Amino acid sequence: MVLRLIADQAIGEADRRDADGLGFDAYADVLAAAATDTRGPFTIGVFGEWGTGKTSLMRLVERRLDEDPGVVTVWFNAWRYEQEEHPIVPLVGTIVQALEKHKGLNQQFGQAGRRLVRSLRAIAYGFSAKSKVSVPGFAEFEASFVAKDMIERDNRLTPDPLLDRSLYFGAFTSLDEVKLRENVRVVVLIDDLDRCFPDQAIRLLESIKLVLAQPGFIFVLGVARKVVEGYLQHRYTKDYGIPDFKGELYLDKIVQLPFHIPPAKHRMAEFCRTLLADQPPALVTELQPVLPVAAEALGGNPRAVIRFLNNILVDHAISSRLTDPGARGAIPIRFFAVSRCLEHRWPDVFAALTEQDGLAEDVATWTAGGYDAKAGGTGPEALVAGKLISDPELRRLLTQGPGRDWLTEPVLRQASVSFLITRDRLSRLDTSEVEVRYDAFVSFANEDRPAVIRLVGALSEAGVRVFFDDHVPLGSRWEEALDSGLGRADALLYCVGRTSAASEGQLREYGTVATRDLLIIPVLLPGADPESMPPLLRSRQWLDLRYGITEDGVQQLVSALRRRSRRA
Repeated sequence: MVLRLIADQAIGEADRRDADGLGFDAYADVLAAAATDTRGPFTIGVFGEWGTGKTSLMRLVERRLDEDPGVVTVWFNAWRYEQEEHPIVPLVGTIVQALEKHKGLNQQFGQAGRRLVRSLRAIAYGFSAKSKVSVPGFAEFEASFVAKDMIERDNRLTPDPLLDRSLYFGAFTSLDEVKLRENVRVVVLIDDLDRCFPDQAIRLLESIKLVLAQPGFIFVLGVARKVVEGYLQHRYTKDYGIPDFKGELYLDKIVQLPFHIPPAKHRMAEFCRTLLADQPPALVTELQPVLPVAAEALGGNPRAVIRFLNNILVDHAISSRLTDPGARGAIPIRFFAVSRCLEHRWPDVFAALTEQDGLAEDVATWTAGGYDAKAGGTGPEALVAGKLISDPELRRLLTQGPGRDWLTEPVLRQASVSFLITRDRLSRLDTSEVEVRYDAFVSFANEDRPAVIRLVGALSEAGVRVFFDDHVPLGSRWEEALDSGLGRADALLYCVGRTSAASEGQLREYGTVATRDLLIIPVLLPGADPESMPPLLRSRQWLDLRYGITEDGVQQLVSALRRRSRRA
């Protein structure tokens, strides 16, 4: 048995991969050029949620910088030192180590480089002497070294220089006086800042701004900015009574170039090929058609895809090991892939297809043109049809080879599902950090369902991600709606037909609870009367589809949603 799991390691760390599979090379080239060609002080923020590839991109940047003899590249893992009282100390220690190891320190940096090392050592020792924390690389640090540095600058010393406060503060003056050559850079890449406790991350950012904002210094910060911004918002609201504090403005003052990790969803095919490169050929043949589709359904999060792949590899290995030698054979791994993907992304569809006798086989016979009629009814069949209309990723999963096999082969389908459930192999924790967002959440009255189905189908064909659920009118079951999808959507499409079920107060409750910045677009369906709408809706720009779902009307809605998506 061959079982090769994938390590969740960035390029250049424990992973032996040379290619990231995410198309980051061009971004790395540009960011490395920005770091070497910009004089500094300058800070680049590499922003992205957990698992999106920040570390891989920064490692690729590091590789390019290492090739330049005029650049001292420093890699600092903030998480490793989050327990330190003063995180600036291990950061400065790491910078000093990199400077002293740099082969071209004397030739490229000259006397200024040596003075820089002495100044940084003095600052680090000043902090560590006050707080008694360990400093990496400072085992041979002596008072005489600091005294010598201060004597060179004609500072008067007390009998015990370590107790002289002027020694500590003088180190900052010494650092400010260091003049690096125009063609040299110290580039510090700080990773895992968002894994630290938020107060420690803020403390480190403040230290960088106050201590290390020096000519020739470039900082590259890898961070999920929502973590820092959310903490600042909470702290200023709770501790200082400032409810309208904008957390994003804090980072904007520190970061001169914000670089957001581009969505990886449309690069999943290449990423999956990279992940499967070391797998046995038989497994690659089975997984290559389904893994990219599942990866897109998981939101295109690289870490989530690696966890998903490792889980199905273990599922298949355990199932094969437990299979009776006289039985038909092990469950093909593609069945585990489809079962897991459905259960995570579409649990209601998974439940309908696995609990309703014959429904999966019926779905396999449906054609795209027949979804509308099926969705117009009630029960599990209507639920599955509605999801197929609104979600192109579900359509791809169930209409391509592995998905069709899963629908049409009940024995293997039931065996994979039974194995996952009875062996307790399904856990929401496996992918809990991944949140799939939607462009729009649709609320409508059940009597308007046929018109809404046509609208959702047109939006889906245009590439809009729509959360389409059973009858969820505003002001009714709002907590359930929030949990199920509204909280993950950038806009609310409030469809108004012959009735308008929500009062203005209920709408305000929805907007306040769901998100701080929820876009609400009233959509007038056939039979709607604008005068019957609450004032909150009448005051907004609505989309008039009272005379039919037209191509122009759909394009207007698509444009509005895409503008909103870019802003978000």
